[in-house]
Amino acid sequence: MGKYQLDYKGQLAVTKFHEKQTPAKVDKKKQLEKMRAEYLKNKQNKTDK
Repeated sequence: MGKYQLDYKGQLAVTKFHEKQTPAKVDKKKQLEKMRAEYLKNKQNKTDK
C-alpha cells in the first residue's frame, strides 16, 4: 500500500473536486447556433421597424 492511497470514497471526492476545478468546455456548435439565433432576431427587429 502506498502512503497516499485512497479508498473508494476518497477517490470519488478527489474526482468530484477536479471536475469542479476544470473550466467548462465550450461547445462551439451550440455557441454558433446561439450567436446565429441572436443575429437573426436582431435582424428581424430592424426590418420590423
